[in-house]
Amino acid sequence: MEKSVGKLKIERLFSGGVITNYYCSSACKHCLYNSSPSWKKEYMPEEMADKVFKTLKKFGVFSVHIGGGEPFLNFEGLKKVINKANENGIYIEYIETNASWVENEDEVKRRLKELKNLGIETILVSISPFHNEYIPFKKVLRLIQLLNEVGIGIFPWIEGFANEIRRLNIDKTHSLSEYKDLFGENYIRHLPQRYYLTLNGRAIKTFEDYFPTKTADEIIKNSHACFELYSKNHFHMDLFGNFIPNPCVGFRISIDDLGKELDTGKYFFVNLLYTQGVRGLFEYAKENYGYTPSKKFLNKCSLCFDIRRFLVLGKNIEAPDLGPREFYLNF
Repeated sequence: MEKSVGKLKIERLFSGGVITNYYCSSACKHCLYNSSPSWKKEYMPEEMADKVFKTLKKFGVFSVHIGGGEPFLNFEGLKKVINKANENGIYIEYIETNASWVENEDEVKRRLKELKNLGIETILVSISPFHNEYIPFKKVLRLIQLLNEVGIGIFPWIEGFANEIRRLNIDKTHSLSEYKDLFGENYIRHLPQRYYLTLNGRAIKTFEDYFPTKTADEIIKNSHACFELYSKNHFHMDLFGNFIPNPCVGFRISIDDLGKELDTGKYFFVNLLYTQGVRGLFEYAKENYGYTPSKKFLNKCSLCFDIRRFLVLGKNIEAPDLGPREFYLNF
């Protein structure tokens, strides 16, 4: 018999990041957070940044990365977030960017120098076929060159793709199908392993045609409590004050409720998944809202996402622990 699981309670954290914004210059096919240009142009305010960094410190985290969306789309906002990190003694490990904002070299260098003066030592520069669908590689190379000139470290994610991207015209963007035509049918199939991808978020739709799928019955037959919701590593805190366990995107827990047993009324869906797994969510949606799966699924996260999307968009369920709503819209 499976051991009974109590309410979820997150007491200690290890490593994670801060999401300054969800809106992005791209809508990459692998994006865990379904970021895109269609999100509202909302950015983490100073007050929330201060609260987030104070919370991180309280739970034993003294360094984080900054990501999005694309953090550089609001540079003044980014600087304010960094200032709050500095004030609270939180070290910024790196800032993620896709280099879409790289236009005028003098302006880019000015921004980079400002970041260096604020204590930023490393920038993660995205390098992948996913990003190349939206951003010419020429911009990425230009940013790397300017980072070297300014003296900021470069975290190329992932450098191994660079030579493949160079095989195509670096002045233009290129679709994944172009990569498949150039490198063969299995090229896209191998991307998740090479990019260390979590098959969640937009990656579900991208890769469900490339990997074996299962019926909902096959998945729930082996359903167990979803302890991923208790993840303390590579979590994120966003601009709305939400804690997002890795890789449970589309769920949200207020940072005010960390360290407490999560109330089953406020966090009905989180606790349901944590105690009963996707079987519990499936049975709840089927019995109360008539959910019927219309396809096969990559994994339990794929089924879980389909059910939640049905509830949020199909049945207009507004729950404190499901959201932001735009996450489900941008799939």
